[in-house]
Amino acid sequence: MKLLAQYKGLKKENYILFFGKIVTNLGSMVWPMLTMILHKKLGLSATDTATFIIVSGVIFLPANLWGGHIADHFNKKKVIIGCDMISILLFIISGFLPLSLFSMCVLLVGAFFQTLEAPAYQALVAKITPPDKREKAFSLLYLGGNIGLIASPVLAGLLFRRYLWLCFVISGLSISVSTILIARFIRETDGEKENLLHKDAAVSGGSILKIFLRSRALLLFVLAHTFYHGAYAQFGYLMPLDISRAFPENGAFLYGTINSVNCLVVVLCTPLLTMFFEKVSMTKKFAAGILLQAISFLAFLLSFGFIPGYYLSIVLFTLGEIMTSIMIGAYLSSRVPEQYRGRIFGLNSFAASFMSGVVECTASADPG
Repeated sequence: MKLLAQYKGLKKENYILFFGKIVTNLGSMVWPMLTMILHKKLGLSATDTATFIIVSGVIFLPANLWGGHIADHFNKKKVIIGCDMISILLFIISGFLPLSLFSMCVLLVGAFFQTLEAPAYQALVAKITPPDKREKAFSLLYLGGNIGLIASPVLAGLLFRRYLWLCFVISGLSISVSTILIARFIRETDGEKENLLHKDAAVSGGSILKIFLRSRALLLFVLAHTFYHGAYAQFGYLMPLDISRAFPENGAFLYGTINSVNCLVVVLCTPLLTMFFEKVSMTKKFAAGILLQAISFLAFLLSFGFIPGYYLSIVLFTLGEIMTSIMIGAYLSSRVPEQYRGRIFGLNSFAASFMSGVVECTASADPG
């Protein structure tokens, strides 16, 4: 019980966002299977699949920057609700269209608005949470998202062959539940004036780039996170293709169970690692996470066609993911003034997504 007790003392809004994340990700059935939908259902080659994902990522890149700018200049709650309403409509429409590249593009336009709202969502969490509780708040949000994801990849694997359209519709309906919770229970008010927690924090004044460049620690962290995310995205691209080649008949179901193991490890270990490493600096947590994920890549490279090896690599990968994910939001929030947080979250996501695209583009040059 001590593991869960560490999340006591957060605001009501933190728990609402936690439950909203559970519901949203419970219906997140398309994204874990995106590579397989393109490769198996639409018949794209590995190269074409990678190209589609890369082009989509390039189109999404401006959403990170625009979303950050919007989040800093408009009510964050209203930004989230507006983007959600568009996403819900497009997700449901895509489910009733014949499966094709066009229906996938409709789905991706809906996903564009989910990307657009992401900086507002992160900035809202930082705004409603006291500075000394932000790491716990982001940890709880990350935990909630993965509780929802435990079942969704397995359900997606079961629906993949004959009822794939339901995955699209359920994604839209699940977002609608989260939107209702946010609209009804989240209050965005002006917080108390806050002193940033670190002496190397960026100070107010000037453009976001000037804010960004004034802090060496902030600059180095975003650069490190950018390269880390390139490797992180590669794992999600390579594993489904590897499993699909090794197990052509039931690869979708196997990959779904591996994704569920990822989420199960997150649910079991996030509270444990959050509490165990509470007094460890955020930069050391980040370094430990990178080391674990490097080891997971080695395990994956040695595991072609060996099912236990896939599960071992995803467990190691997930432990590293936890260590990095629980501290990113809190780290950025502690070093950037409130009026710039949407933009710094957006800029960080932009840089990470850009690097992911570069790495995937390089990988797609060798279709295998």
